[in-house]
Amino acid sequence: MIKKQIKNKYIDHYNVIENFTDNFYIADYTKQTKNSNNKRSVEFFSPDPPADIKCLTVLNKSNMSIDGIKFDNNSFVDADDKSKTQCETVCFPTESKSDSWVLFSELKYSSNTSNNRKNLKKAINQLKETRGYYIESSIINLDNRCYLIASLPLQSEPFANFIIEIPMLMRLKREENIILRMQNKVEIISDKIISI
Repeated sequence: MIKKQIKNKYIDHYNVIENFTDNFYIADYTKQTKNSNNKRSVEFFSPDPPADIKCLTVLNKSNMSIDGIKFDNNSFVDADDKSKTQCETVCFPTESKSDSWVLFSELKYSSNTSNNRKNLKKAINQLKETRGYYIESSIINLDNRCYLIASLPLQSEPFANFIIEIPMLMRLKREENIILRMQNKVEIISDKIISI
């Protein structure tokens, strides 16, 4: 269902779908390679993590078929062809249903904990906005549980200097079927549940 809707609404996204049946890893080389001749951005790795960068780990012990899309600056644009704010990836079960989970992720590479408040607030906004584009385009709906994961791969959890208030988390879950977390590892349990 999700894949079909993406094909109908965002053919560019559909054309770059990657598939995984093992554990996979999401890394963003943008900051690390910005002064290099060989610039890189967001990349998926499977079944092994990259050796040269820390990343978000997605455990898939059930070997479920998962599709993933990396977003770039042209993935979502406004009427003037200017890039909209967005997160870095979306993943979902290949054989999705109207109530399957959807995983949106955003990585921030900073080891300076004093930047966490700013970085994580920005990440949350990027995650919510990207989910909103998919809701507005009818790719997903409120029955799809959306996991919004902000990751700080250079830091250990829990991330210092940032707390999400419990009432906000509960409201997001109750009103929008969103589970928002700040962490570096998640585990796929089934087509409806991710352990976070």
